[in-house]
Amino acid sequence: MQSQKDSGTDISAGEVRLFSTRDNVVAVESPIKVRILGLVSNGPVAFDRIVEQTQKAKSTISVHIRDLERAGLIVSQPDPRDSRRRFIALSSSAIGRLTNRDRGAKSRRHVHRHGEHDEPFSDDDIVSFFRYCVKVFRTQAMAIGINIDPVLQRTGAEVGCVLAPRIAGRSVAEVVRKMDAFWQAHSLGAITLAGTDPLTIEVHGCFECEDLPVTGHGACAFDIGVLTEIFSHHLQCPVTVVEERCYSSGDDRCIFVITRQPDPV
Repeated sequence: MQSQKDSGTDISAGEVRLFSTRDNVVAVESPIKVRILGLVSNGPVAFDRIVEQTQKAKSTISVHIRDLERAGLIVSQPDPRDSRRRFIALSSSAIGRLTNRDRGAKSRRHVHRHGEHDEPFSDDDIVSFFRYCVKVFRTQAMAIGINIDPVLQRTGAEVGCVLAPRIAGRSVAEVVRKMDAFWQAHSLGAITLAGTDPLTIEVHGCFECEDLPVTGHGACAFDIGVLTEIFSHHLQCPVTVVEERCYSSGDDRCIFVITRQPDPV
């Protein structure tokens, strides 16, 4: 699964990426190692492709790959069609990162009218209360430098697996109509099909990010997980979901572009 527009491979100074292996939690600070892990996050990638994408010498990439293998974060395997080629695959799970990136983000003020007063949630609306709780949780995590987007995306993927058969349809348009009906029934937002080539979904009133501070980048990791599973189920193939616009970027809606994943290269 892939995340937002930066694909999770943008690297800010001082950031620490956290990964979970079978036995340990591993912290990764090296920008090149983070870049390698990002490149293989969607599936096996040829060694030569990694060299090309990182623009580093083969010897340098070999050293980093060896370090990552020893840490249990990746595995190297031969190409079954050409033993001279190696594919690098992720053997760990991203947990999140420690980052200063969003500490100074400015909070939005979405309030509910309650009598003569504006309140952060309405007493008679449980959905507004839970949206408020999500906002507080996410903003407090930002304030202390914790980003848990990978966990949110995995959570969304699990939810998406359950939702996919419930909103299945014969066409993309039918799936989107059923999604919109479900989203609106549960006050999650409104969904429209903005385009089919590429497949583009537009969300207004996004429950995940509308109330979050403006960070300048996308924040809908949970939605990305949900959409990935729904459209992988519908298209019967793995897909990549990229968030092109987001309330957290300062936009007035969220836009997601969904494409079929290419074969490993």
